[in-house]
Amino acid sequence: MLKRLVIIGAAVGGAIFLRNKAKQQQAEQDLWTAATDDVQAPVAPAAPAATQTSVPADAAAAGDDAPAAS
Repeated sequence: MLKRLVIIGAAVGGAIFLRNKAKQQQAEQDLWTAATDDVQAPVAPAAPAATQTSVPADAAAAGDDAPAAS
């Protein structure tokens, strides 16, 4: 009989411990969420189209920058 009471007591104690641990973790998660929800990533300004350079597809495929001979 005493063995059963010890087992039941350990089970109840374990359940209470796990419940408190879960509440503590949820409280910490809520704290982190509240502390970081207003943070925005910095946005880089868009570069003007005139300053962007690109290589034509023909030159990129040929592997050289010289114009193709006719």
